[in-house]
Formats: sequence, structure tokens, C-alpha cells
Amino acid sequence: MKIKRKIIAVSGARSEYDLLYTTYEKLNTREDVDFGIIITGPNLSEKYGRTGDYIEKDGFKIIEKIYNLLDSDEKLARVSSIGIQIPQLAQSLNREKPDIVLVAGDREESISVTMVCAYMDIPVAHFFGGDIAKDGNIDNSVRYAAGKFAHIHFPTLEEHKENLIRLGENDWRIFVVGNPALDRFLSTPIQSKTKILRKLHADGWEKRPYCVLIQHSIITEVEQQDKHIRETLEAIRKSHIPCFINFPNSDAGSLALINAYQEYSRNYPEQFILFKNLDRETYINLLRNAHFLIGNSSSGLLEAPSLGLPAINVGSRQRGRVHGTNVIFVENIEFEIAKAIQFVQSDNGFLDQVKNCVNPYGDGKSSDKIVEVLTTINLDNNLIHKNITY
Repeated sequence: MKIKRKIIAVSGARSEYDLLYTTYEKLNTREDVDFGIIITGPNLSEKYGRTGDYIEKDGFKIIEKIYNLLDSDEKLARVSSIGIQIPQLAQSLNREKPDIVLVAGDREESISVTMVCAYMDIPVAHFFGGDIAKDGNIDNSVRYAAGKFAHIHFPTLEEHKENLIRLGENDWRIFVVGNPALDRFLSTPIQSKTKILRKLHADGWEKRPYCVLIQHSIITEVEQQDKHIRETLEAIRKSHIPCFINFPNSDAGSLALINAYQEYSRNYPEQFILFKNLDRETYINLLRNAHFLIGNSSSGLLEAPSLGLPAINVGSRQRGRVHGTNVIFVENIEFEIAKAIQFVQSDNGFLDQVKNCVNPYGDGKSSDKIVEVLTTINLDNNLIHKNITY
């Protein structure tokens, strides 16, 4: 009888869970895999919508819930949250003894998980490594450090693979798979604009174009977050376009964004609707029917091109990353943002370009490639014992 390969994923936030959902789903149905998820971070926070509840509803085996996120907007709190997370992760993985651990991206979980696994000789696969954003955010350092600790890499693009090789990683550890988020994104059933708006209690917006705002804090610009987000909100308000606002992530500085979002949705309820989290099907169809996406979310670069959706990226976040022709970049200045809002609604040449935009991040067929690697790669000392290649 073939022994099942035990694979555990660690999910700290709804964003990276959604990115890898299809991969998790396929692993979960494999007879040769024992799959489960450790939930931690904002996933377990009431403040950020307890998004871990969605993971449980999706039917995955929950290995452990690690409560580590401190309810504070300070930089020190985020560091302390990592310190709380590490020993609990180590205890859980020591008890479970997985064959492979999965973690994605550039949040604190990726550095915690890859570091713990490296010290414990547990093979860890890291997703989205080698990406470069020239915004000075801590996410870049976390992503690179996680890449050095990880044993298996699933970057999105060939140029990301080359960046990992320049960091001294072995070519044979790296598997370019595209963006696995597109697997679910493109296969999600289509819902009408009417149905989506009714679900979100915005029936009066049916005959009007609307936008979606997703803007996150940048840890190196914490003191400027209140000013920055109000520049964006004012530009949207004066454009008179209805706007759905998604809660920010848990980075330091997010409280200023949340306070501004609550203020505008309270003072201008006919124009702004704020939500903490939506189920994936609703969220994708909200974007499908939107006129444009605005803010600084990676969704504008990674997923919006597949929908032919214009994206206005505000500020320094995401700068320098590969992007499709659907994205335009502006500074945190109300006048510039307002100009961009007018442009993405009225410039026919740009709109035609967006409609025919090719997503540089893949075709929605990533998860099969990932699962094949995870179920066949040799789990030996050659994989575990790493050396810099130069």
C-alpha cells in the first residue's frame, strides 16, 4: 500500500488562501495525499472578518488555529505577532511531522513558516518568490528571505525564476507555474450585475458604472496613510461614481485606512459601500461587473487583466512589477487620481487596449503543474540541505 504524502498549508490571510484555493482543492481530493491547513494571523481576527471561517466552510481539514495577531496599529505589534507565531508553528509542525509545508507570498507567515521549516529539516514550498516591486516595502525583504529558506519554489514568471537563481538558488528547485489564482478566477461561474448588487444591498446602482477600491497600508509610509487614502477617497467622491470598498490588510497603518473608509461610507452611503470580506464567487463577479479597480492591490496586476478590467494603481506599492496594459500608475495626489478616473472611463483607445489585454501571469492552468511537483518530487537530503550556488 502506497504511503500518503502529508502536505500542510499555512494560511494567514484571505488573500493568499484565495490565490492557492484550487491547488488546495486538488491536493485535498488526491488519494495519495493527506492534506490540511493551519490557520493563523488575520484569518482568525474579528477585526478583519474572521476569514478563517470561509476555509472551514470550504471543507478543508484544519490542523490548528494559531492566534498570534495583536490588535494594534504599531510596527512593534507586527514584530511581536511574528514572535508569537513562530513557537506555535514549530510546536504544531513538530507534532504533525508533515512531508511538505506550503506557504505563499510576502506576509509574515511566509518568513515564519520557511524559517521554522528550514531549522526543522521540513521541506517547504514557497509560492510567488523572485518577484520584484520597487516600492521599498518590507514585503520585498520578506519575499527574498523566504526564498532563501525555502526548498521548493513556485514562481509566477520566468524572470522571477532568474531572480531566484541570482539569489543563489538551484535551477532544479524552481518550477515556473504562472499565477495559480487564475485557475479559480477564470472558472468561477458568472453572475449578473443585478444579482451581485442585490446581494450587496446596492440595488439603486444597477444602471450606473461602479468601481472597487482596495488600498493597503505601506509600512514605510505609515504616518502618511491617512493623507494618502483621503486623496483617493476625495477623488472618487468628486467623480460621483459609486464605489465598493474592501477592508485593508493587517499591516501597520491600516487603522487610518479603516477609519477613513468607515467615515466615508457613513457620510456618503449613497456612493460608498464598505465590506470586510466577500465569498470568492461574489468578489470575482463584483470585479467582472466593475468599471475599474482602484487602489494598490496586486489584483490589479495579477487578475484584473484576465477580466479586461482597467486598474488605477495609486502610490508606490506594486511599482516595478510586471503588469498588463490594463494598469496605469499615479501618485497619491487627488488631482492625478481624478484625472486617471476620467481617463479609464472615457479614453476609447485605452479601453480597447484593456479589452484585448493579455495577462502576463498565466492562463489558469497552474494548479495541475503544482500538484504534480508536490506529489512526485524526491524528499531527500539533497532537497533539504541547501547551499548557495556560487
